[in-house]
Amino acid sequence: MRSFGFTLIDLLITLAVLAILLTFALPNFSALVQNLQVKTATQSLRESLELTRAQAIYSNNRATMRKQTNWVDGWEVFIDENNDGLLSNNEHVLQKHEKLKGVRVIANRPVKNYVSFIGSGEGRNANGTANAGAFLAGTFTICPTGKGKGYELILSKGGRVRTHKIDARACATI
Repeated sequence: MRSFGFTLIDLLITLAVLAILLTFALPNFSALVQNLQVKTATQSLRESLELTRAQAIYSNNRATMRKQTNWVDGWEVFIDENNDGLLSNNEHVLQKHEKLKGVRVIANRPVKNYVSFIGSGEGRNANGTANAGAFLAGTFTICPTGKGKGYELILSKGGRVRTHKIDARACATI
């Protein structure tokens, strides 16, 4: 009678080869996951900025994107009816973004708490007046929580956003 299956030696050799392969593949896989988290967070933030600007232009009203506790904890995009940069009870929320994982988001002083656009699409500080306020431009830096490369989202005076890659050394200094 013939038996089918693996012997104990076959199984041990297969497990040893698999362990060796995993030893080499796992660090690369975790770096891939980290890079994807940074890229996804950058795209989410950029898409929300572009949505905010588009809604301001479309409605010809101020639209604002405001952080939760900090930008990593998420943000809300809303039509800012009273032009104060804060979400009030009567204001319509267009988008609510959840917490980001595996990244750090550092915003420079002009965009530390919010980004607000007026009907022409320009970034402006919210000061209670519909189309007034100092121009608003700034930079968001998105880096992994560990070591690695990141991105900068640069908001221009006219309201356009561009993405710039930064190296691991630049992320380490933040």
